[in-house]
Amino acid sequence: MIKFFRHIRKSLLMENKTGKYFKYAIGEIILVMIGILLALQVNNWNQKRLAEKQIYNYLVSLKKDLETDIVLFEDNIKGYELDKANNSQILMNDDYKKFDVDSITTLVSGFWNLNRTSDQTYQKIKSAGLLEMLGTPEINKAVNNYYNIYISHYDYLIEWDRELTEKDGAFWFYSDNFETNVLRGLESSTLPFRDNPDKRKQDLINLTESTIGRNYLRNAIARDEYGIGIVNDTKAEADRILELIENEIEKR
Repeated sequence: MIKFFRHIRKSLLMENKTGKYFKYAIGEIILVMIGILLALQVNNWNQKRLAEKQIYNYLVSLKKDLETDIVLFEDNIKGYELDKANNSQILMNDDYKKFDVDSITTLVSGFWNLNRTSDQTYQKIKSAGLLEMLGTPEINKAVNNYYNIYISHYDYLIEWDRELTEKDGAFWFYSDNFETNVLRGLESSTLPFRDNPDKRKQDLINLTESTIGRNYLRNAIARDEYGIGIVNDTKAEADRILELIENEIEKR
């Protein structure tokens, strides 16, 4: 093709058709420019198509992350509610005193939730520079807020609750006033105790009826209630974003 154009230019020059030569040269330049523009347009279209595919895959991955988070939040709420009910049972009335010592120990036992949320997909989207291209402005803002605000608050809750629950455990299970057997399901029933079960039970009841013991229970209940509120809010936002993403995926 290049040889063909050169041959035409050479013929025009040899025939001393300078005017036609310049017109032809201009036309050739225009054709080359059109070719370049078409090539750029095709390249841009390919890049856009690849970006759209990448965004789609990220949306699918975000959907899976949110579904996993929602299941985790539901388990968190159940755990907080169980702990709140157990601790409240001791403060509400004396019925718990009918239980054996190990059952009462279970009532005062607390636990903290493990943080199993993942932001790997979000970090990949951020690194790819696609945070503002996930779909509608509502989705873009919601995803950013979820990881930067809601999950940040959730992370703080989990760490704060872990620290205070460990402090509770030190009081209940490493106290000089009571020899324990059960630590959240971990038993050492083959090891002998210094005192008989009735004496150990009374020691534990005395601990639960002490001012400091009741304060530990009240604070644990308040912490559970706070945790339920935070996790419920985070779950509600995850549910909302999940619906937005599912609608966006259906449109693509």
